[in-house]
Amino acid sequence: MNISKGKILNWLIFIVVIIILLGSLFYLQSRTKVPGSSQTIEEKTIVTQPRKQFAVPEVSENEKQNQDNDAFNQALLSGTGCEKIKFNDELKQLCLDTLAFNEARDKQDEKICATIADANLKTKCYDQVYLDLGVKGMDKNFCEKITDTTIKQNCLDKILAFSGGTLKSAADCSSISDAVLKQTCINNFYYQDSLNKTDAKSCGNITDADLQKRCVETVQKSIQINEAIKNQSSATYQSNEEKLKNCDSLDAKSSSICKDQANFNLAAEKKDLDYCKNITDSAMQANCIQTQSVTINNYYLKQAIRLKDSSLCQKILDSALMSTCLSSF
Repeated sequence: MNISKGKILNWLIFIVVIIILLGSLFYLQSRTKVPGSSQTIEEKTIVTQPRKQFAVPEVSENEKQNQDNDAFNQALLSGTGCEKIKFNDELKQLCLDTLAFNEARDKQDEKICATIADANLKTKCYDQVYLDLGVKGMDKNFCEKITDTTIKQNCLDKILAFSGGTLKSAADCSSISDAVLKQTCINNFYYQDSLNKTDAKSCGNITDADLQKRCVETVQKSIQINEAIKNQSSATYQSNEEKLKNCDSLDAKSSSICKDQANFNLAAEKKDLDYCKNITDSAMQANCIQTQSVTINNYYLKQAIRLKDSSLCQKILDSALMSTCLSSF
């Protein structure tokens, strides 16, 4: 029995339609919502469980304190790092104030004291800075700014102790209460007195062995210079500069002593430490630099204030004292 091609084609189309319908029905069933849920079966299968969160362990009060104390100590040692103190605000402020106090003293800058929050520490900062500036510049005006009476007296005593050359007698040191400073004052007086009189007798009243030895040696050199000048020609010198030139006419030993003394005198006369550097005797050179530095600083500070000329501040050798001088204009 023969079947026509048309009928076969019709049957094939019918089978394809049936397959498509069955597939659509299966797809719709897979999209059916699960009872009591807003998600479909397909959507339900891709939902993931949330990740578990692990609790961060709580830092104990004792641990917080230890961490802050370690940060505080480290900041004091390094000079920075107060911001690492996280739990104690009072300790953090104390850290900042302490570093400011140390910096103010190191730089001898009273402006830094103003940044300190603690009132007592701020006052102490000012007092210590004024003490340092007063003693370093041999200036009693700074001592008068100190509020603490004990520190103020200590400032005045130290200046007096190192002002032996300006005292009339050792009795002027009697107002100093501190025994060590009083003896220092007396020693410095006798040292300067011996040099002024060119007489080593007063050197014997000095209790400090090194200073007594330097006193005797300096007086002896001065005597040698005077003797050398007497033994040379009767030329009359009009200035220390002329003396320095004529030192070359002496023998080698006397010439060296003569030049050292002339340079020492010129350093004081010209307010110039370069003359001290020309002194060949190491002890005399050190003494020249030490004494003339103070003299030069005080001279230009007073001149700048008296003449109201800030340019004279630039000639002050000590940077902190120079800044103080400039800030007064």
